[in-house]
Amino acid sequence: MSVPFTFDEFLEMLERFNTSWWPVHLIMYALTAAAIYFAVRRTSYSGKVVAGILVFFWIWVGAVFNLLYFSKLYPMAYLFVVLFLIEGIVLAWAGLLCKRLTFRVRADIFGFVGGILILYALAGYPLIAHFSGREYTQLLLAGMMPCPTAIFTLGVLLWSEKPIPKIVPIIPVIYALTGFVPFMLGVVEDIGLIVAGIVTALLLVYRERIPSHNTKEVKERL
Repeated sequence: MSVPFTFDEFLEMLERFNTSWWPVHLIMYALTAAAIYFAVRRTSYSGKVVAGILVFFWIWVGAVFNLLYFSKLYPMAYLFVVLFLIEGIVLAWAGLLCKRLTFRVRADIFGFVGGILILYALAGYPLIAHFSGREYTQLLLAGMMPCPTAIFTLGVLLWSEKPIPKIVPIIPVIYALTGFVPFMLGVVEDIGLIVAGIVTALLLVYRERIPSHNTKEVKERL
């Protein structure tokens, strides 16, 4: 699939975005740390805090990165604007209004893979870009840009405790499966986006098939 811009043009767009919004990146990474902290440390309001942070990320990426920057380079980004805003609304409905997103990091495949995805989103993206020869102004960072934000979200969702509403992971998974386009363009770190989408979808389907994932029987097996 071809795109109407080159890799160099994409990097120039990233430079404009990152230069314009620095040091908001630090705030976003602080929020990722807060999301991890409250996912690990269970309180009566942890689920709402984590969900609220994810809501903010998806709305920010949709309304700022996709609408104000990426759409000028790639008209199809207007579709991404809609999808990211919808996902923000879905997360707000599930996590803030219905309180159906709660989190517990378990010593099982879901906890392990979720942690790997979160680490990749936060550290893998900038490290791979750096060793690929890109400048710091050309990095893709979680909370700021779509791809690492989608991976971070998928990782956090694997840490969810209750069965989550099936609508919640649909857009992040679908978006992740489009990662082959930027990967073919030259954004090599987006290979992780494709893997994250496939693995998370399979694990969430598998988890739904486990009888009462949160029951004592399952806990004892773990």
